[in-house]
This record gives sequence, structure tokens and C-alpha cells, in this order.
Amino acid sequence: MRSLETYFMKPLLSVLIAIFSISTAFSDPITATIIFENFTEKTTISGVFFIKETNQRLEINSLEKFTITLPRKGKYQFGFYSEDVNASTYYPVRITERKNTVTIRLENNTADPEAVSINRSLSMKDISNFSIEQIEEGINNGTINFIVHGLLAINPETIKVFKEDYGVGFISENCVVDPIAFKTATNTNKKIEAYLTLKFGEEWKNKLPALPFGL
Repeated sequence: MRSLETYFMKPLLSVLIAIFSISTAFSDPITATIIFENFTEKTTISGVFFIKETNQRLEINSLEKFTITLPRKGKYQFGFYSEDVNASTYYPVRITERKNTVTIRLENNTADPEAVSINRSLSMKDISNFSIEQIEEGINNGTINFIVHGLLAINPETIKVFKEDYGVGFISENCVVDPIAFKTATNTNKKIEAYLTLKFGEEWKNKLPALPFGL
């Protein structure tokens, strides 16, 4: 017959292991530094910095670097939108204690809005539940488009060539801080990505004129 000590030891050990696993599953918050690379003549800036995973948005009115606190190290998607300039955001695939710098590159707003947006009159539509047949029908009708945020400086000729090759255009949307827009853009772009990869393999990604949000 097992002793009472042996009887209770195994369940107690299981509880301790579970507690240890839970405690180690959560890492400490991590600090990221945001810096600007200013290739414009502007000495100040007005815009919104946003983080998709945490639904945070920060009103920015200065070119001074700043820091943000993230829940833990890992993958995040950052962005910056301003009506005054074109902004491109660069950051590590994973934010860690060593790799924790987010760079916002600012360039003069010289893009032609009509060239960037194949059809700005179209409202964003979540196609995540579309079948392959529905996507193909949309491509034939010219209504399937990647979604990008802000007026990116994309060469209109590369957009035209990409659409001729793969049937998918680009829509530029400015509502970058809207959580619903985040979800719609991500779902739509990932659905198109899956379809194009199924049909063309990975080769088509090398011809993207811009990286759609969420890819």
C-alpha cells in the first residue's frame, strides 16, 4: 500500500509543473525605439503611429525619436500614416532586446493618387470566405485588389504590369488606424496571397510592386 506522502506527491508535482509552465509562458514587457529617417524638407511632422497587434495608436507631432512598451518580445506589425508625406516603416521580423528599433522613413509626397489606386471608389470588402471560383470571377471582373494603406510611392507601370500578369490590382486606403480596416485588409490580402500561391507558386511574390498589409 502506498503511503499518504506518495499518494499526494504525484498530484502536487503535477500542479507545480503546471504553475511553472504558466509562469514561464509570459515574458517581461519589452521596449522598442522608434526613429525617423527624414528625406523631406520638413522640420516637423503630424501623423499617427499604430501597432496592429495591440490596437495602439499614437498621435505624432515631432520628428524626435520615442519609445513604446510592448507586452512581450515577438512579432508585431507597425505603421505610420501622415497626409503630409509618404512614410515607409522598417523593423525586425521579431522584436527582441537586441533588435528593437523601428525606423520610419519619410519622403516627399510626390505620388499620383490616381496611379497608386487602381480603383479608389471601391470600398474595402472582406473576401476571406470567398471560394476559388468567386475569386476567379472577381479577378475576371477586375474587383479583386490587394489593399495598401496610405498613398505609397509605387510606380504605376509596375502596378499595371502586375495586374496584367496576375489579374489583381491595388487599392489605397487611408483609414489605417481603424481596427475593422486592419482586419479587412489582412483577411483580404492573405486570401489573395493564398490563391495566387496556389495558382502560380511563390514566383509571383517577386513581382509585387509593394508589400500589401498583412503579408
